[in-house]
Amino acid sequence: MKRLIVEVCVCPECVMMGAMDIIEAIESLKKLKTQLRLNTQVQVITKSCIGEPKHGDDSPVVVINGDRLVCANSQTVMEKIISLKAKDVKH
Repeated sequence: MKRLIVEVCVCPECVMMGAMDIIEAIESLKKLKTQLRLNTQVQVITKSCIGEPKHGDDSPVVVINGDRLVCANSQTVMEKIISLKAKDVKH
């Protein structure tokens, strides 16, 4: 089973810009993984700050298996997770 590590910045700027919504979306994806045939373990790690402090214009920041997403939202994070899953299926 493939493993995805999703790090979500939870500094005040990222939380104000939607980091908690991203975490909720990932948690709901974990609950739906059987229906989506997602043979991937998704681990969510919260970090007090990812990257440079005061990264307001880049908030929220999410890192998925080392790939940094800035100005992330639930949709872009879900798309990235699904695309990584699709790459895994092709191999």
